[in-house]
Amino acid sequence: MSGRLNDSRLRVLVIEDDDATRTMLAEFLAEEGFAVSSALDGAHALRAASAHRPDVVVLDLGLPVLDGTGFARRWRERPGSAGVPIVAVSGLPYGAEMARQIGAAAYYRKPLDLPAFARVLRELADGRAVRIKPTEEIA
Repeated sequence: MSGRLNDSRLRVLVIEDDDATRTMLAEFLAEEGFAVSSALDGAHALRAASAHRPDVVVLDLGLPVLDGTGFARRWRERPGSAGVPIVAVSGLPYGAEMARQIGAAAYYRKPLDLPAFARVLRELADGRAVRIKPTEEIA
């Protein structure tokens, strides 16, 4: 993939407004071998994605400044973004519906099962996973 680093690690952009959750998720994914960048809101995420195109986006749906649906809409307007899967995460009661609306490849309800989550990210980024209906919670 064109977004890969020279060492071929999968690039993940984690978009999460909660500092503790964002840090924990980024550290876990880095330990799992991903090249991780992170953003605290949708506007920051658009800038980060421009600087380093991700192979997969982990998107918290309830964000300040530019929420998850706004980020997804603006991200999908960019050339080359259509092939980058978005994995939506949320603790919101209507998170699955929001994930479907943005065309997410998968939806996870918080709290996350981290090992399973990392496996799905890898499969989605490598194109090996069959994209599930985002209304099917996979964790």
